[in-house]
Amino acid sequence: MRFLATAAAVSLAFSGAWLGVVEAKSVSGDRVLVLVPKVEAAKLYSQFLDSLTSRGFDISVRAATNTSVTLQVDGVRTYDHAVVLSPESKKLGANLSVRDFVSFVDDGGNLILTASSELSELGRKLAARFGVEYEKRGTAAIDHLAHLHAINDTSDHTLVAASPPKTAAPVLSKQFALPQSDPVYFKGIAHKYEPSNPMLIPVLTGSRTTYSAVIGSDANERAISLSGNALRLVSVFQTRNNARVAFSGSAALFSDALLSQEGGANKQFTADISQWVLQEKAVLRETAHRHYLASTGERPEHYRISNEIVYEIDLSVYHDDAWHPYNANDVQFEAIMLDPYIRATLNSTESTDPKTTSTYHGDIKLPDRYGTFTFRVNYKRTGYSNVDVKDTVGIWPLRHDEYPRFLSAAYPYYISSLVMAVGFLALCAAWMWSAEPKTKRIAKQKSN
Repeated sequence: MRFLATAAAVSLAFSGAWLGVVEAKSVSGDRVLVLVPKVEAAKLYSQFLDSLTSRGFDISVRAATNTSVTLQVDGVRTYDHAVVLSPESKKLGANLSVRDFVSFVDDGGNLILTASSELSELGRKLAARFGVEYEKRGTAAIDHLAHLHAINDTSDHTLVAASPPKTAAPVLSKQFALPQSDPVYFKGIAHKYEPSNPMLIPVLTGSRTTYSAVIGSDANERAISLSGNALRLVSVFQTRNNARVAFSGSAALFSDALLSQEGGANKQFTADISQWVLQEKAVLRETAHRHYLASTGERPEHYRISNEIVYEIDLSVYHDDAWHPYNANDVQFEAIMLDPYIRATLNSTESTDPKTTSTYHGDIKLPDRYGTFTFRVNYKRTGYSNVDVKDTVGIWPLRHDEYPRFLSAAYPYYISSLVMAVGFLALCAAWMWSAEPKTKRIAKQKSN
């Protein structure tokens, strides 16, 4: 790709003919905004931008100082995705604020944020809104054992050779799960966040010998605040509305210099990160769901207490440019009225469209409690889109003529009442028809 810049236009646009040939593979749109310090600097990231183009994205490269750049106009997104490769810029676009970027993500936009040792205050504040805290200005990730030798044969210990953790499996390719996978070369600043945050996923961390310190400081003066696996290099974030954000402590991670480095896996790593953030992989969706009476196969206007019903849901996952069946054994159904009254695991069953969907089935007996219930499947798994399906359903008590004639639990009381009645009748019969004793009859005759 050749990047052209003029005094009048500082942008990159692709011809309509090219866009007509390649169709974007993202499920959330193909418009990508790329912010760089200067348009000419886009040449440093030509391999990464070429990969986006080959995947069908409509890329617009803008200088970070371009005041015409906006993310939303009248509440409507002007781009579907944004990539910030200018971490040192104090201002971005038309004086875009932290609130503008947060609003963009809240509206479903996806974001890749890069950083460096000279990260601006705007970048720090924006990362803090997602719970990410970068190290102090002037620091860098350093490793004296796992690093890349510089071209001039001098060791650059800030070019760290890192490996992704195994927990990043849904985000990264299977090759990174292999014991002897190639390292990812990283040059930049580290960050940290609360490990209990379920929305953040570490995809590149330091090794046991990696630490964060001020660049060029003496070994006796280093104040090491982060080290080992707690030192995060690249992390991803997924919001509740399934928008995705990536935090890379290195803009150089996406540069041609590291993508073409022999013995490294940067090209595959950046491709995996961008595919995940731009929603080209690990996207879950619910295509259909239904519930009905097990006895009739029909869905009534409302159910009765203790009805036996069938609940089914169809799930698909997007990867490799197509929808596929999603296979799992932990999809759960809940019947909720303030608290869950029922929580049952759904079992995989035969699907009507086995090429694209998986069907999960459950035989459910409704609670012996009437009221307004919510039938819900709330499926959240690391690295995948959230699936939250809700139906508000009324469960009514039985009509007066729908109760059973005899309750099995009351059989002891029925028997005791029957025994009492029989005993009473037997006593009455014995008293009424029993003969008077002979001695009493003789005594009465003598008295007369």
